[in-house]
Amino acid sequence: MGRTVLSFRQALNREIGTWSEFRRGLAPGDRERFDALMDMSRHRADAASLAARPVLSEAMFMSIITGLMERMDSLSSRLSALEAKVDSLNAGGRQSG
Repeated sequence: MGRTVLSFRQALNREIGTWSEFRRGLAPGDRERFDALMDMSRHRADAASLAARPVLSEAMFMSIITGLMERMDSLSSRLSALEAKVDSLNAGGRQSG
């Protein structure tokens, strides 16, 4: 029988499992953040599997960074929209005052 090679997702889950002691040492709120980061990595596993990096955690961390950038872009867009609303409300208040 030939040797079975782990799929990227299986290898990723195994790599994430190696961080279990670190996770256990985190405060409960930080554990939730850690889990969210690992979910970002899982969400981008297809792209990460194409990276063919010898160190799996490099692809995992790049997936996490990409997810964080996506979140920052979304928050930045929301902030800009809110700032525009505040500016228009302030301008309207000055005109009627």
